[in-house]
Amino acid sequence: MATIVPFPRTRDRGFIERHARLMASYSPQGAERHLAVQLAKQRSVLAGRGVASEVIEEHISALQTAIRGALWSLARTPGGRA
Repeated sequence: MATIVPFPRTRDRGFIERHARLMASYSPQGAERHLAVQLAKQRSVLAGRGVASEVIEEHISALQTAIRGALWSLARTPGGRA
């Protein structure tokens, strides 16, 4: 059986920045809901592709860190919304 290694979503800067901008436009509670939904979607996609659960959790953790980092960068940028 082959091991499936997914392309890390953290490399998709457009995806990361788009979701950080969306989170910045929501209330704090709305932003957390948005992030939870997106992470659940990514988890589901990876599971559906047969990726091992421990690999999925590593990717989800890295994705969450990347999106929160981009959100933090927006918050620190003059004129940024967060």
